[in-house]
Amino acid sequence: MKNIYTLRNELDLRNYNTAITRADFEAHFTKTKERIEFTFNGWDGKSYDGESRKAYIYRTDIPGYEEARFIKVGRRLHFIDEESSVLEKATGAFHKTVGWLVDVERA
Repeated sequence: MKNIYTLRNELDLRNYNTAITRADFEAHFTKTKERIEFTFNGWDGKSYDGESRKAYIYRTDIPGYEEARFIKVGRRLHFIDEESSVLEKATGAFHKTVGWLVDVERA
C-alpha cells in the first residue's frame, strides 16, 4: 500500500484542498459491513484516555489503496492507522487510532 497521505493527490480536492464532493466520495469509497472500535487519541477533545467509538469501515477503489481502511464520522473521512494502537484506560483494551484525511462536502 502507498503512503496514505499521497491518496489526497489522487482526489479532486476543493475548499483550500481540504474537501471532496459527495459525488467523489460515493464514487470512490464503499461502506462495508465490517465495524471497528477506534480512538481519536485526544484529537476530538474527548478521548485523552483512549476512549473509543465504533464505526463502519469504508474501502476505496483507487489503485494502490485497496487495502487501506477508512471511517466516516460526520462529514470527515479518516484513515485507520494500522501501526498505532492506544490503550483505553477504563477497559484495558487496545484500539486503533485514526487520522483525518479529508472532509466530504454536502450534496
